[in-house]
Amino acid sequence: MPPALPPVYPITPDDRGTPALLEWARALLGAGCVFFQHRRKSLPDGARLAELDRLLELAGPFGAAVVVNDRPDLCLLAGAHGVHLGQDDLPLESARQLLGRGAVVGYSTHDAGQALSAADLPLDYLALGPVFPTQTKRNPSPLVPPAVQEAVLAAAKVPVAAIGGVTPGRAPGLWRRGFASVAAIAAFAKDPAGAWRAFAEARAAL
Repeated sequence: MPPALPPVYPITPDDRGTPALLEWARALLGAGCVFFQHRRKSLPDGARLAELDRLLELAGPFGAAVVVNDRPDLCLLAGAHGVHLGQDDLPLESARQLLGRGAVVGYSTHDAGQALSAADLPLDYLALGPVFPTQTKRNPSPLVPPAVQEAVLAAAKVPVAAIGGVTPGRAPGLWRRGFASVAAIAAFAKDPAGAWRAFAEARAAL
């Protein structure tokens, strides 16, 4: 079975080299993180694969899952735990065929139409957002209003992660709304271990 989607879902930042990125991951793993996404869109393919290999070596002793953004091929080559696909990436059916049933397959959606059209696709979780304004993407999709979030959550057949501008202070409202997980890049960028503890405290206080 694929690893379960956890309540908190860190995503790697793009603004540092591999040594600093590995320190970022080591801090998160030491704080208790068991699932994160290797995004790293700015790296050439060879460097991205080499970094992914090293991340998997780090994550192994912690039993943590590493999901690869966009690239089922790199996921397969590195032996990662799954892939997270966007609207313009390889079709979900093809990724599932390539990676098999034991892999995690996640899917980004930005409105009700995209989320509802994914209802019968072979995926393990949806990401929906942005739910708050975000500076991480240069051209972000429009904000997903709360009413649309609630409609998607009511109809979804798989766990849904909220993404976009998520902070420890904003996370409890999203969990209460019904999101299974909150995903973030910026919130974990500067102090990953401290951010993890803040999210964990927020979750425990629900």
